[in-house]
Amino acid sequence: MRGYREDAERAFFSLFQHYYDLEKDAGRQHDPANYSLARMLPLAALAGNPEASLKVIHVAGTKGKGSTSHYISSLLSSCGERVGLFTSPHLATVRERFQIDNQLISYEKLTAAGQDFCEKLVAAGLEPSLFEIFTVLALNIFAEGGLDWVVLETGIGGRLDASNYISAPQCTVITPVSYDHQALLGSSIEAIAGEKAGILKAGCPLVLAEQPFPAAEEVILARARRLEIPVYRPENLTPEGMLPAGCAPFLRSNFAVALRVLEVLGLHPDWGRFRLPELRARCETICREPLVVLDAAHNADSMQKLVAALLELYPGIHFTVILGIVQGKDVAGMVAALKKLDADYILTNPHTGKGSALKELQTRAAEAGLRVTEVIENLQEKRQLPEKTPLLFTGSFFTASIGEEIFS
Repeated sequence: MRGYREDAERAFFSLFQHYYDLEKDAGRQHDPANYSLARMLPLAALAGNPEASLKVIHVAGTKGKGSTSHYISSLLSSCGERVGLFTSPHLATVRERFQIDNQLISYEKLTAAGQDFCEKLVAAGLEPSLFEIFTVLALNIFAEGGLDWVVLETGIGGRLDASNYISAPQCTVITPVSYDHQALLGSSIEAIAGEKAGILKAGCPLVLAEQPFPAAEEVILARARRLEIPVYRPENLTPEGMLPAGCAPFLRSNFAVALRVLEVLGLHPDWGRFRLPELRARCETICREPLVVLDAAHNADSMQKLVAALLELYPGIHFTVILGIVQGKDVAGMVAALKKLDADYILTNPHTGKGSALKELQTRAAEAGLRVTEVIENLQEKRQLPEKTPLLFTGSFFTASIGEEIFS
C-alpha cells in the first residue's frame, strides 16, 4: 500500500495499545455522561498547549470535510504559508492523518513524538482515547515544527469532538450535512446539524457549503445569528485549468469552499505554486488496466453524489462494484442510490473491527434488485475478483482500503 511500512506502523500503534480507541467505541465517547471537552484540557496542558501558537481552521460536516481540508491546506501552501493538516480516518498508513506542507510526516518523526507524549501520559496517569491523543499529538508536532496554520478536521460530529477544545479558531467551515452516525448525533437532520454547528465560535467567521437539507442549513444559520458571526458562501472562483477535467463534481464544490476560506482570511493563492493534493478514496482512480476506482462513500447522500460523478466521468462503463458497509450505516439509502448505476455487485465485509452490515446488505440488495454476482465474506486477493473488468470499491473507507491493498 502507498506509504505503508508494516513494521513501522506496528511500532507506532504499539505505543498506545493501553489507551481506549475512540474509533472503536465512539458511542461511549460521545455520551455526555462519560465525555466532556474538559478532559481535553489536561491532555493539551501536558503537551504545553500547542494550540496557543497555531492559527487553526476547524472543519466539520458529514461529507466533504476531508477533501475540503486537503484543498485548504494546499491553497495555504501556495501562499507561502507553513501548514499542518490533521484528518481521519486513514486509508493505507496512519501518517495520512499527520501532514506537514501536504506531505506525510516520516515514521521516525511520528514515532519519536508519540513515544515522548506516551511517556508523559503514563507519568500523569491520564486515560484519554486514542483519537484524543492523536488530536493533541498532531497539534504538538505542528507547533514544534513552527508551522503557521493548522487545518483541523473533526472526527465525528463537532460539539463533543476532541478537536472542539480549540477555543479561538481563525475560521470554521461546515461542509454538507446529511444523515450519518444517528446513534451518536441524533435521528433528525436538525439534531445532526446542531452537533456540527457546535464548532462555531463567537468572533470567528463561518464558511458554509451548499447544504442538501434546508432544515440543517437553518439550524446552522440560527446558531451563527445567536453568536453574531458572519457567514460566507462559496462562489465559483476556480481559475480555468486548476482542477483536472476528470474531477468529480462534488470535489469541484469542495474546492470552491476551500477557495472561499482563503478569501475570508485575506489570503491569495499563488497559482504558479499550487499543487493538487492527493485525495485518497475520493472518486480516486488508482489503476487504468483494469479501471479501479476507490470511494469512501458511506451514507446515502455521498453515494448519490458518487453515482452522479461516475455517470458523468465514465459514461457507458459497466462496473463491478465491491460493496461493503459498516454496521449501523444507512444500508437502504446507499443501496437505493446505487440502483441508478449499471453494475454488477460483489458484497463483502469491510476490513474493520467496527462490525459489518453484510447480512442486511444482502437483504436490501435483493429487495432493490441489484445484480449480485457473488458474496465474498473475506476478500483479500486479486484472484477472487473478475478479470479485465472495471471495479469500484465503495461503501466505507474500510472497503476502499481493500482495493488499495490489492491494487496499489
